[in-house]
Amino acid sequence: MLIVTITIILAWECIVVMFGFLLHVIPLKNYYKNIVKVQLFLSSSALILGLFVHYYVKMNYDSGIFYGSKWDETGASDMLVLFWVFFIGSLIHFYADKKNSRNKIETFVLRADEYKIVKDVEYSYMPTVKSYCEFDRGIIAFSGNMPAREVDGTFTCRMVKDGIYECFEYKALSGENNKLSFSRIKQIIIWLLCAVDVVLIGIWLSQDPKMYIDIVTRFLRGLTIILFGTVLIELLKGTKGLFSKIMIAFSIFFIIIGFISFFKY
Repeated sequence: MLIVTITIILAWECIVVMFGFLLHVIPLKNYYKNIVKVQLFLSSSALILGLFVHYYVKMNYDSGIFYGSKWDETGASDMLVLFWVFFIGSLIHFYADKKNSRNKIETFVLRADEYKIVKDVEYSYMPTVKSYCEFDRGIIAFSGNMPAREVDGTFTCRMVKDGIYECFEYKALSGENNKLSFSRIKQIIIWLLCAVDVVLIGIWLSQDPKMYIDIVTRFLRGLTIILFGTVLIELLKGTKGLFSKIMIAFSIFFIIIGFISFFKY
């Protein structure tokens, strides 16, 4: 049981770390050159660990070692499917990057008055983009690290198509880089809580009475609901329309329910 618990936690932590790099929560030197390799390595590591858990549960389930736990063959198979999805997505990203590597990497040095940040989602050419800036040569799309406001900075980009650039790395020319904005701190906290949530899920699946399962269950339930509501708000932030406002209201409701869950049995 212990080996399965540790392995599945490590597998999901690989996915959490992968998203940490993708969303620029974890710094990565030469991001635009290394991110696809890091993503492929972490997703393949998670898949290998997931395969081990799947076959270990399948081969030993009838022995009774999983009696009393939440583990079963169906659950292990479902997790394996998710690991395959992450791995295949990483492969697609890897080959797409190889194809786009022929596009020239450019670095733009822009003053604060030479571009305008737009946070309303109106473009769908890149699904991960929530914000972009307009400048004299077109649009720079941000999927991760970006300035909180217009400041002097350098933008390392790759052209996606005429007039549209994807930003891989942003650096402020002033002391802005040394400052942690509220948005940045919030990203780090959410990422750390996701890492904690993964550990709690692994412990909960084991149902090991030595691990204070009652406390773990209560904390896991509340934290998962809060994270779901928070991530939903982050995804919808900046979007327009009545539906998005209704969903944001539901997200706030989920967060409130999550906090209540900490104190309710």
